[in-house]
Order: sequence, then C-alpha cells, then structure tokens
Amino acid sequence: SGVWDLGTSVGRGLAELAEAISGDVVFANLECSTEVGGRHIAKQPRILARPETIRTALGALRVNVVTLANNHVFDGEIDGFRAVRKLLDESRIGYFGAGESLDEAARPYILEVAGIRIGFLGFVAASTQPSHVATPTGPGVNTLAGPRDEDRARDAVIALQKSVDHVVVSLHWGVEYCPLPAPDQIVFARSLVDAGAAIIIGHHAHVIQGTERYGSGLIAYGLGNATTTDHYIDGRRAVRQSARTSSSCALRVTLDASGLAGFDLVPLRCVGARVKVNDERARRYLEAANRSLARGVSPARWRRVRFYEDVVLRTLRKLHPSVIRSVRPRHVGKFFENVVRAAAGRGPAP
Repeated sequence: SGVWDLGTSVGRGLAELAEAISGDVVFANLECSTEVGGRHIAKQPRILARPETIRTALGALRVNVVTLANNHVFDGEIDGFRAVRKLLDESRIGYFGAGESLDEAARPYILEVAGIRIGFLGFVAASTQPSHVATPTGPGVNTLAGPRDEDRARDAVIALQKSVDHVVVSLHWGVEYCPLPAPDQIVFARSLVDAGAAIIIGHHAHVIQGTERYGSGLIAYGLGNATTTDHYIDGRRAVRQSARTSSSCALRVTLDASGLAGFDLVPLRCVGARVKVNDERARRYLEAANRSLARGVSPARWRRVRFYEDVVLRTLRKLHPSVIRSVRPRHVGKFFENVVRAAAGRGPAP
C-alpha cells in the first residue's frame, strides 16, 4: 500500500501517534488484509499490506485490541483474512467483528484492565458493501443489513453489559466523504447507548464526523483515516488524498468503575509516511464537524449535504480527463440514477 510498505521504517512515522494514544487499552480499526498466493478480490480500491508491515505498525502503536468489522479485511480473500487473524494471535492482540461464521464474528471480545472489564462488539453496515458477509456456516464480517440486525446489535449490548463494566461498540458505517452522520445513524447509535453501551466508535466515511455526549455514553460518529497513503486507486488512476481525507482524530477516553470519567479528541493528519499530532488543519476539520453535528441533523439538511457529497463532488472528481475518456452511455444513466437516489436520501448505486 504505497508509502507504508515502501518506507524504511513504518514505526518511525507512527512515533508521534504512538505517544498521543498511549494508554492501558489501545484500540484500532484494522482495515486491511494481506495476499496469500497473490490472491485478492477483484474490486478496487483494495487495502493490502505485507504481514510484517501490519505487525510493525500495530507493535509501534502498542495496539492490544482491534476490530475486524470493516469492508476491507477480506480484500485478500478468505486466506488473507486467516493470515491476518493468525498474525494477531501470534502478536497477542485481541480482535472481534469477523470470523469463520456469524457466531464467531458476533462474539464479543472482553479485556480486563486494573479490575475493570471492557467488552467490545463490532458491526459493519451492509451499505459499505463488504465482500464477505458472515453466515451461520460461512466466514465474513458481522453485518448490519436491516432492522433485524439492529435489534440483534441492541440485544448483544444488553447481554454483554451484564458481564462487563463497560461496553464499547465499533460501527463501520456512514456515507463516504460526508461530514455528517445520517439521522437514522444518530437514532441507532443512541439506541445502543440506551441499551447499555458506554462508547460508540464509528469509522468508514474517510472524513471526520462529529462526536457527542448522549445520556451516560459517548458517540463518535466517524474518526476519519488515522493512517492512509498519499494516493489511492480509483479505477485506472491514482487519486491524491485531500487535506480533508488525510485528516482524522484519535479518541482518548478515561473510564472508571462507575462510567465515563472524561474524554478528548486529538487532531491528526497523515503526511507521507508520518502521522502529525495536533495538526492545525485537522483541528479545524474536527471543530467544524462537531459544530455541524451540534446544529442538529434534520432529514432535509441531511438530503442537502448528501446530494452535495454524493452527486456534486463525486461528479467533479469524475471530470478528470483520464476518466472522461472512458465514459460510456451506462455511466451517464448511472449518474442520473444517483441524482434521484441522493434526492431521496439514499446512497449511490453500486
């Protein structure tokens, strides 16, 4: 994956971040896979890295638990996923959110620190189009595909909180590049807190979304990309990351036996192979996202924001000369289909 695999020292570029997130529990969304025998899924973009790169990065950050509930952990097919899981076992890093079956993917991970038991659950929204969805008999990620799965998630929180002091729920969800969560995301996240979750941690949108206190819990709707390459592949061309997509934040939380004792958000920006801490540009994106969320997210406002992100900006990105040369009639039809879908508050067609 570009700079991260070609750099001489992955750990050196993560030194600032490692210091900023140092704690009893260091949790991350491990959104990549590795190739075994050169096999990988056909769809792009793919996020693949060498096993040693993954091992070195996690070690440098002193990560002790990761979620695998995302839409890229199977980019190296089933064998790649199993290789990542084996690497985590060897590194004694806990994981959850994906497995050889739905029961395994939905199984919580429990970590005890200083006598405090913390339980983790991970889910992936079906809208992120994961390549492998866990079934009762097949491997994949723990997927949210509708109201029944949302009920299942709430029930899982209720069951888990009976045996731990705090429940953390990791949600891979949201509209890519949109700085706001959808109204239904807000309702669902709050319902998880009502069910007993202490912390909700969201990711997938590639940009920072807002964070709020709700009841006795904390909801971070989207933390952005903590680490990313300078470019990503879109079809047949390399696209340079913007300042917005290279900005993110780390969530630092203090928990005691009674609940959430405090939290802060640390702005981050990825520049080349280095993650800069307390970057001013990232801070502006973080503050803007929190102000925007605090204004409230009505269905009408959400449709306007989504139309701008899903239709206007997406179209502008497609006006690159190398893309225009490959436009076909079906692409024009898909554009108008997405206009209609966005106006109705729905995501783009796959």
